[in-house]
Amino acid sequence: MRRPAPAALLGAVLVLSVVSAGCGAQTKAAPAPTGQTLKQCHDQWHDVARDVAGLDQDADPSALATRWTSVIATIDYYRASTSAKGCGDDIMTEVDAISALRQFSARLRPYDMAYQLTTITPSVDLYLQQPLPAPTRNAKGKRVAPPTKAAVGAALAVLTSKSAAANADLQPGWEQMASVELSDTQAVGSAVQDLQFLTQDSASWQACETALKLLVLAVHDQDPTGAGSSPSESPSGSSSPGSTASPSSTPTS
Repeated sequence: MRRPAPAALLGAVLVLSVVSAGCGAQTKAAPAPTGQTLKQCHDQWHDVARDVAGLDQDADPSALATRWTSVIATIDYYRASTSAKGCGDDIMTEVDAISALRQFSARLRPYDMAYQLTTITPSVDLYLQQPLPAPTRNAKGKRVAPPTKAAVGAALAVLTSKSAAANADLQPGWEQMASVELSDTQAVGSAVQDLQFLTQDSASWQACETALKLLVLAVHDQDPTGAGSSPSESPSGSSSPGSTASPSSTPTS
């Protein structure tokens, strides 16, 4: 009887080893994303894109258009991706970044006199067209007459004529806002404080602040709640920007 050749015996051993290993727990490769999964991912990114559409076109410096350009580019990248891997986590990360950027932009609004002009003008126009509201009483019970239409019109003219120059005087600060790392709370606080210092050195900004205070007073006389009519909260926490105190709010990211 002929014995199997050594090579044949070795081959048999290798085959048995492979079969034995195959009888144990086998590692399965993760299934590739289906077309439906990828479509769902793209649809979610589409919703995110729709939420920020046009924000990169806002010319007001506090809108931070260049930052939104980067956000929109990131979203477009994921919308064109051929993989759905990590889709949910990527979307949540981007949504958090969008939320942080919105909050940061809102924090800068009180310094942006062009934004303030756009925000308050409709309510001021209404104030000028309607009869003056009745006098009110302050916290001490003293009778307070509403601002005259002449004074309100003059204040609006000042804000209209000087808002662009006021924002231009703050240009170094706006440039810093376009690049500061929002996750660095200390860096953000320092950048906002620098912007505040620039307002103190700008005659145009100071004139706009004075005018805005009177306009806000008129708007509040018209609508005591101030809902939807007054400008953003000021850096000092009052109804218009302008105290030397630094802003109290901080970004979340």
